[in-house]
Amino acid sequence: MGSETLDMGTVKTEPKAETAESIWRNLFVRPEMGTFMLLILSIIAGSLLSPYFADLEFILDSSSMFIEYGIAALILTYVIIAAQIDLSMASNMALSACITAVLFQLGIPMGLALFLGLLTGLVLGWLNGWIVTKFELPPIIVTIGTLALYRGIAMILMGDESIGRFPEWFVGLDTRYVGSTFIPYPLVMFMILAVILWLILNFTLFGRYVFAIGTNEQAAKYSGIPVKRLKLILFSVSGLFSAFAGIVMMSRLGVVRYDLADGGILDIVTIALLGGVDINGGRGNIGGTVIALFTLIVLRLGLSVANVKIENQLAIIGSLLILSITLSNYIYSKRSI
Repeated sequence: MGSETLDMGTVKTEPKAETAESIWRNLFVRPEMGTFMLLILSIIAGSLLSPYFADLEFILDSSSMFIEYGIAALILTYVIIAAQIDLSMASNMALSACITAVLFQLGIPMGLALFLGLLTGLVLGWLNGWIVTKFELPPIIVTIGTLALYRGIAMILMGDESIGRFPEWFVGLDTRYVGSTFIPYPLVMFMILAVILWLILNFTLFGRYVFAIGTNEQAAKYSGIPVKRLKLILFSVSGLFSAFAGIVMMSRLGVVRYDLADGGILDIVTIALLGGVDINGGRGNIGGTVIALFTLIVLRLGLSVANVKIENQLAIIGSLLILSITLSNYIYSKRSI
């Protein structure tokens, strides 16, 4: 009887120990852990460079300069998980904002102009998806083409002119805060979108389909998943988010030119990849993208505090991106060992 009790106790305790060990092991081999460690190191380094850097109010207030790219990176995470890519997002941001500004200049009420600007982004994203699915072309080729096309149309539409003098209620969204806090509205919008997209990706059939397509597209087709329709939806929503990000940037700057968000695709892709999404598809999460955004914010602010030139900042961030992706892939490969 005693030995039976001892045996039963052994059987009960061993799985618990193994479960606890596996939980910690899985936590530290998650792809975004490399980015999280980079975030911590960046905060420490920035604090050593300047006593003002450790001020949470300063970091949150400065986050508005990067939130637009973070918003775009959230949906790009979905796109890459599905083994697709959209390199036209920054150009979409510019063209959607330019059309919004032109419509307002023509006398259309700002509210309606904003709606039509968002609709423009949706249509531009849909066009990407339609070309990819209709002609079965690689999305990287299609979106490189539309990257140039959308920016070119914005240039034709605006020329060297800029449009401003928007309504007071629209301009300066980044300078408005929640209640008496120092949390800017753009950051709140970003976090709300992140939570919604996290829930959809992890707890809905649509989210499971996104992972299935990225893991094995042919198997997804044979299992009855409407692959082409889902790709079309992803690219369309990518266009919508791009337009929204462009409008947020338009509010922050208070003026629109054809070169709005020029070069922004580098930051957008960097945020998504730093978040641990696999460029080959099938792996990624919204939480990692959120961590990556704050890592980029802290890095940029830290380098600016250190008076590092912008071209050197790009080189440093590019190097850290390669290092982070390499580390993430190495850590993730250890999960199967």
